[in-house]
Amino acid sequence: MSLTTMYETFYTYDEMVAFLNQAQAEHSDLMSLRNLVTTPEGREVLLVEITDPSTGAADTKPAYYVQAGLHAAEGAGTTAALDVIRRLLYDPDCAQLLRDVAFYIVPRVNPDGTEYALTTRGAIRSRIEVAERKNGLVPKDMDGDGRILSMRWPDPAGSFREDDEDPRIMVRREPGDTGPFYSMAAEGEIRDYDGTHITSGTRTVDMNRNYAANWKPISVGSKYPFSEPELRAVGDFTLDHPNIFAGVDFHCGTNAILRLTTESDATLNQSDLESILTIGKMAEELTGLPLLSLRDYGDTWRKKNVLPGCSNQWAYCRLGISHYVVELGNGFNSAGITAQEYFQASARTRAVEYMRRVLACHDEHGSEIFSPWRSLEHPQLGEVEVGGILQGNAYYMVPRCMETVIPRTTEFILRHACYHPRLILTDIEASECGVGVYRVRATVANVGGFATNVMQGGGTEDVRRPVRLHLDVPQAARILSRSDSAEVASLAATGGKAYGEWFVEASSGTVVAVRASHPRGGIVKSEISLD
Repeated sequence: MSLTTMYETFYTYDEMVAFLNQAQAEHSDLMSLRNLVTTPEGREVLLVEITDPSTGAADTKPAYYVQAGLHAAEGAGTTAALDVIRRLLYDPDCAQLLRDVAFYIVPRVNPDGTEYALTTRGAIRSRIEVAERKNGLVPKDMDGDGRILSMRWPDPAGSFREDDEDPRIMVRREPGDTGPFYSMAAEGEIRDYDGTHITSGTRTVDMNRNYAANWKPISVGSKYPFSEPELRAVGDFTLDHPNIFAGVDFHCGTNAILRLTTESDATLNQSDLESILTIGKMAEELTGLPLLSLRDYGDTWRKKNVLPGCSNQWAYCRLGISHYVVELGNGFNSAGITAQEYFQASARTRAVEYMRRVLACHDEHGSEIFSPWRSLEHPQLGEVEVGGILQGNAYYMVPRCMETVIPRTTEFILRHACYHPRLILTDIEASECGVGVYRVRATVANVGGFATNVMQGGGTEDVRRPVRLHLDVPQAARILSRSDSAEVASLAATGGKAYGEWFVEASSGTVVAVRASHPRGGIVKSEISLD
């Protein structure tokens, strides 16, 4: 898939790799590509690094982190990440930003799961693990067409029937319905089947519950924090790069900008909350997506729980950075159903009325959404039908709908990145205070949009690095002060200052250099002659 056909379909793994290789070949001066980890099925989790090396290596600059593809069926996230790459490399207006900032981008954290979703169209969250259970159904292509769809079979006590208006939709029966009725299950084989009730023969793994931050052993989580090798590689990378100051995680839920959510906003550091809301409102204005807390994201009647082990929690609690989950939308949004309408609707409305609109939207765009039912002799169930609405497709999103929202989310990322901490040196002066003894003074200031530590209440001690103000002198000179360096815990945004003072024994005309550095604020240096 070329750079100019980004929104026609969702990228397979090979298409994504081809895109990245083409981009690197055309901009090898700005972009590098490497493998973070190899997945259980042998695919690479690729990391893109983009910056202008003429102003320093990536690890000497503030860095912005982008990732997508934690959830297998959310292919639009990869497209959004690739669009960021496209803008950074091919838009000349990004040249100054690349001189100041490095970008780390992982377009697909979970390539195994996404390939399963795109090729089989089977239902999957992040990873499916077989759990040996009696009567356990394990998804499998039973008819040899390469896809894992749905099975149905006539059953007077079945829970489903065809929708009266659009028979492609299987709806749950209600009292008074006349049928015919069906039982339904995912296409697959049943292990140790005794002819009674069919259960799930798999365990669902959700990679966005696998971060080592507020992790809990929930049913769709994982065995332990960072048990999944892809997530562990992401965790190691973000910890090993203390220059990361902000980022986004792309998903395809009902469209929204999801901010950090704790049990209540009152429990958050209030300065951090103000920053989270300010940047979030900017995201809302630029993208047209509503800024929401998880307490407001979901069914209006359901109790909202803070998601354990998710990327927003990791970004704030462990890294202390400015971070948002960007939900690009799904098929319901493609059909013109807003997030508020979806959350306020009943389950019946979503399953029937809204699904009719989703299928009509796909029909209008000419995209495949339904596979006709066809007969199959199942080894355990006998005669069944295989087909139905195709899953594993960004929650039924119409690919062309990406063209509207993704350029706007890229614009937010570029604006968000401009808030990076930025160190400058001012008021550098040297004065002779005795024969051959000079006093050197300097001020370091942060004129960026974030404090050097970004979040005051977030981040653990090991990632909260001080700003360092250092004096470099030639070998013939000698610093008489106790230390050649001074440190300050953090500099506030847009003008936070710290001061350094040194006494130096040197001959007149000696040139010394003042250097200020912080992983998230960069490195600045200025020379002065001792006269």
